[in-house]
Amino acid sequence: MLMLFVHAGCASERLYVKVIDGDGSPVSNATVNVGFTSGHVVFADGKSCDYEAKTGQDGNAVVSFNGSSSDVYWSVKADGYYPSDTRHETFKVEVVQIPPIFYKVNMLEHEKHGEITLYRKKNPQPMYAYTREMNVKSPIANGRYGFDLKCFDWLPPHGNGKVADFYYVRERQDETNVMKRVRYDKSGFLQFKRGEAGYPSLGDIIGHIEFDENCGAYVGKKTGCKRFPSVHSAHPECEFTRLFPITIVNCDEFGIWLQESSVIGKDEYMVIRSRVSCDENGKIISANYSKILGPFGFKYLVVVDESVFNPRPNDTNLEFDPERNLYQGNKGRGMIP
Repeated sequence: MLMLFVHAGCASERLYVKVIDGDGSPVSNATVNVGFTSGHVVFADGKSCDYEAKTGQDGNAVVSFNGSSSDVYWSVKADGYYPSDTRHETFKVEVVQIPPIFYKVNMLEHEKHGEITLYRKKNPQPMYAYTREMNVKSPIANGRYGFDLKCFDWLPPHGNGKVADFYYVRERQDETNVMKRVRYDKSGFLQFKRGEAGYPSLGDIIGHIEFDENCGAYVGKKTGCKRFPSVHSAHPECEFTRLFPITIVNCDEFGIWLQESSVIGKDEYMVIRSRVSCDENGKIISANYSKILGPFGFKYLVVVDESVFNPRPNDTNLEFDPERNLYQGNKGRGMIP
């Protein structure tokens, strides 16, 4: 086992952290929690354990230490904000052997800089939230199937849903060929022989999700923070698209195993407007809003990271309170704001 110790007289290492909010403004009095992979760390104030630092009015904090640990793990929290994910910084080191037993670690890098965004807690509300653990199977035959986001289920006869928030449409060219393979394999993957009838090509559109008139969805990029990955609210002024294609993607270098694509990727989210009512002039007077965290698709199961349905008409708030989930089941409960 290597024995690591602090080289007396080595320069002080420094971790500089900048903390901002979702609007780019500095966050003061935020706590920066710092941990190390080695216990051989001595901070500037003489402590030798995990460390906390506070940001000033400019949102900056600095942690100074002398130590033999090259790996630094840090995260940030502040009152009124969602906590950050944990970041990892590696200081370059040089390991020198001192005969006959000991090893010495020289720090070759002496400072690191990091910036992190905290997202404010605005108005978390009770909503219906679900995760992929619901294990809701997708229909595998060609057809048009309505899905209810409030109860996270298909409409009859494939489930107990009541209102279709969107429709999943399967349009494969050779239904008999595809059905036989899906029943055999019991997954979203399909095996074909090259050149046979019904063999799909990469990029072929084999289905889509669609929305009723005046309903639709738009897609955005996640924030990069797992504790708050998407948005506080829907934006009705955005363009809501009614049709999202599903294509064939390759999952095998030989082109034998093929799979249908997700509707949105793992780094995306989708905001949905559904259950729309209009006046005689076609103006929207009532609508419900939902969000889905990707990946989102229908490969044998309805795949979502999490879905959130706001049951209050015309309320664009999509900031879910995990402590007040309106879905009372034990399986597949959502936990992301």
